[in-house]
Amino acid sequence: MRKYGLIKLGLAAVMFISASAASKGADGLGGPYAPPPLIPFVYNWTGFYAGAHAGGGWSDGDGSGSGGFIGGGQVGFNYQIYQWVLGIEGDFAGTTIQNSVNATVVGPGAVLTGNAEARLDWVATIAPRIGYTFNNWLVYGKVGGAWAHASGTASAGINGMQLVSVSVSETDSGWMFGIGAEYALSGNWTAKVEYNMMDFGNSGSFANNTFSVLKAGVNYRFGAWSY
Repeated sequence: MRKYGLIKLGLAAVMFISASAASKGADGLGGPYAPPPLIPFVYNWTGFYAGAHAGGGWSDGDGSGSGGFIGGGQVGFNYQIYQWVLGIEGDFAGTTIQNSVNATVVGPGAVLTGNAEARLDWVATIAPRIGYTFNNWLVYGKVGGAWAHASGTASAGINGMQLVSVSVSETDSGWMFGIGAEYALSGNWTAKVEYNMMDFGNSGSFANNTFSVLKAGVNYRFGAWSY
């Protein structure tokens, strides 16, 4: 009799536990079909990337504030540590920026003329950069080296006849500072806007003092974005 009593007690305990589990499942308090929590989207900026940019540039080296179109490409690498992004980027761009000066002097029996033209052919930079990311945004700054190639011609004449003509071409080096913001689009694409200031000192023919660039562009990062 004692043995049968223990069996009945055990069956009663099992039935009580099963009823409690069924009740919790019906109330949605931890049942087996509860949906998993949503995982927030986190863009991973780590990896190599390449892209293109276009914008405007202007030089204040000669006091005239001449400006023009600038367009080119960039390559770089990012490494993300929590919300901080460290990297290095190089870019190259051609420009349409140029200046020209004409002068005429009228004297007794003679007209003297002079002309000078200078062009900023291309600019290039390479710089480490550091940024901070939140949601799909990356804001960053960078400081590094800059190079610019300038070419120009100068001529002089009298009474419509050219007497002398001189051409020059050189590459100047300096330093640069930049700030920008980049936004992660769908897939591996990002879009950015950036300002650069380049300083070439007082040497050189055309690329002296400061040169500024405001540009927009897109990048493609090699490697899948992740959650």
